[in-house]
Amino acid sequence: MNPPRRGEIHLGELLTVLAKLQPGDAATARAIAASLGFGLSAPDIATSTKESERIYDRGQQSARRQTRRLAEKKPPGLAAPPRSPAPVDLPAQKLRATLKAIDPQSPTALPEKPAWISSGYQRLDLRRTIPLPRANLFPARTVRGVFTAALSTPRAGEQLDVDALLRHLIEGCLPRALPRLPEETLARGCQLLLNFSDSMLPLWEDLRHLSQQFVDVLGRERVSVFEFDTLPGDAHCWPPERDDPVPWQPEPGRPVVVATGFGAPGRRVPRFAGDGWHDFVGRCARQGSPLNILIPWSPACWPSDLGPHARLVHWHERTSAAMLSRRTDRAGAWPR
Repeated sequence: MNPPRRGEIHLGELLTVLAKLQPGDAATARAIAASLGFGLSAPDIATSTKESERIYDRGQQSARRQTRRLAEKKPPGLAAPPRSPAPVDLPAQKLRATLKAIDPQSPTALPEKPAWISSGYQRLDLRRTIPLPRANLFPARTVRGVFTAALSTPRAGEQLDVDALLRHLIEGCLPRALPRLPEETLARGCQLLLNFSDSMLPLWEDLRHLSQQFVDVLGRERVSVFEFDTLPGDAHCWPPERDDPVPWQPEPGRPVVVATGFGAPGRRVPRFAGDGWHDFVGRCARQGSPLNILIPWSPACWPSDLGPHARLVHWHERTSAAMLSRRTDRAGAWPR
């Protein structure tokens, strides 16, 4: 046999050493064995509280590990609330009160009533010395241009229409009157129909300002103001010289302006005005009266069934004359 390498101690060598030492008693032998790194007797399994490991039972080991993990993650419970202190017994003796009785006041000592309590009803003066500023939906810087683009109508101007005159001469028929180039004018004014229904209640003051703006631009004698609350065809006015209201009637060639909201604004879906509005638009078209409808709500709430004769205008501070001109050019010429 090959001799063992130095630095390695085998079991046989340990047994040889124990045999040479020859301990006198069992306690000395256990001490020598313990110093050499092993014991001479097995532990008492009956007195051991540690559970023996089951090497091949992997399911039970994983269950124990999971139980241990859950126990570690469980937050600590809340402590029990402290107990209320025991009530203190009240002293048996009685204490004397230091309060003094107060005599009630006599009726003569009460204050006198103010004079305004016994006076009659008096209405307060609600007039303001300084009116509150209010911004118009058509600002002053653009209102004249917007009204001119919406209400201008053509008429024979002062300049001759040379092309038409040459065409008559070539054809050999002299015209009865010299042809002249048309020009836009506001001389016909307009009929202004204002919707004072409950749905327009927040805009009643704006309707009055709008009426004054038309008067400032066109002149009072060129503006006829009517009111309605349901359909514009039922509008009427109260002339100062008459006691009965005068119903609205379209005048041939005179522009008509309607300020309305078609009811409260609803969802962003196409809306329909109804047969009453269709009859009103037809009456204006048969008389050749240009129709402009001012709507304060966004275009998503406008009706889509009024036809090409009714021009819908956004009653808003950003509306300009250029917007109305472009819309007229796309829709074609107005019926005159």
